[in-house]
Amino acid sequence: QNAQEIIQQKTQASPIQTSQEHSPQKRDKLNILTLGGSVTWGAAIPNRGQSYPNVLRDFDKHNVTNLAIRATGSDYPAQCISSMFRIEEYNEESTYHPEVPFDVIIFEFSINGMSGFDLLLKRLQERFPDALFIYIDLWSLRNGGAMDSTSARQLVKEAGGYVYFFGNKGTPLLPFEFRDLPKYEIGSKTNSPPDHIMQLFADDTHHISTYGHSLARFQVKTIIEQYGKIPMKPRLGSWHGGDKCRSWFEDGKVSDSLQIIDGAKLNEWDKEKHKFAIELDAPRAVIEYTHNGDNEAPINFQFMTKSIDKWDVFSGLYPPVVVRITPAVEKIENTQEIVSGFHAESNGEFHPNLKLISDTYRGPDDGWNFISSVNKLMGLRNFHITSVEHGGMLKPGKNYIQVYTLEKRKNPFRLTATIVCEACAQLGWKDFS
Repeated sequence: QNAQEIIQQKTQASPIQTSQEHSPQKRDKLNILTLGGSVTWGAAIPNRGQSYPNVLRDFDKHNVTNLAIRATGSDYPAQCISSMFRIEEYNEESTYHPEVPFDVIIFEFSINGMSGFDLLLKRLQERFPDALFIYIDLWSLRNGGAMDSTSARQLVKEAGGYVYFFGNKGTPLLPFEFRDLPKYEIGSKTNSPPDHIMQLFADDTHHISTYGHSLARFQVKTIIEQYGKIPMKPRLGSWHGGDKCRSWFEDGKVSDSLQIIDGAKLNEWDKEKHKFAIELDAPRAVIEYTHNGDNEAPINFQFMTKSIDKWDVFSGLYPPVVVRITPAVEKIENTQEIVSGFHAESNGEFHPNLKLISDTYRGPDDGWNFISSVNKLMGLRNFHITSVEHGGMLKPGKNYIQVYTLEKRKNPFRLTATIVCEACAQLGWKDFS
């Protein structure tokens, strides 16, 4: 049998139970955390109640906390997971309790990106040392299928967890390599995906279908029941200083620490899907941010990205910006003359990040940080998703964040979250971009 015949056999087979050599877990009602992007959120299916987290909750009767965020990879939860939990405490419908450890943690980031996944896993291991980790390796029929998840999968296995390869209908731990599938063309008369592949996906051929969610839930449930070693009294560890983040992308609620002074506004830019951002509606915006910590701290910004041509850094729908942060005690000077001298150019065909060129630009020591609004991962540039980059350093107390737009693009610069993570530094994570 060749690889294609084996894959077809798997995707057409009926789901089967796994070996009984592992003792089944003894607790019927588990505390489960799900983290991921729009698939785990429940996008593109007629009823979000039929997404795999909701079925695990409503049909299998587990306590499920679903913290998936649309259009977002692992970079935001990696730096903001404790803030996400603090917000969840106020959700009256949630079963989450800060002093109750999770038994199972499920990840899904292969489509939206896995930047910072190692940090996310490390933070969750520190807080929930007895949790069973499960990684769902999803893929899409569009835009290359998915990111290379080899590193993330290996980290989960090293932590004693398991990987389910989406599309496999047989024993859930067997590999299913979607990259071995033919290069299908949606709508083609000769090379269209067969029915047993199409049934896995929603009408947009990117998110998974209700059937796909049912399959994912069945296989995850099987892994938990047949392979999971769930202790009766799981331990609760530390957040190591935690983080202070706020995303208004889903609910339009901005942190009390942040106040728009000039040149920007909070806007529901996608009214159909209810997505919010702080949009720069002027060449220069000033935002006040109050840092309640005792020490200087890095702040990262989450913002929208999308490129028409992933090879062309100038095809982005969003403009590049420069950011400068100063304590409120310092006078804000009108530095438009300096900013107007900036322009962007490609750094090379195979490493097309942007850099600043200016007669008056003296490098990073003068406090300016450049945000390209182009996703660093080329495979994600055609998707309309968020990205995270370093914005600068906050002093204790009030700070002024100045943001200047360098070029006009189809859309204004859209800021969706602020990220301040003390635990990241304590755990030795240095990549603040």
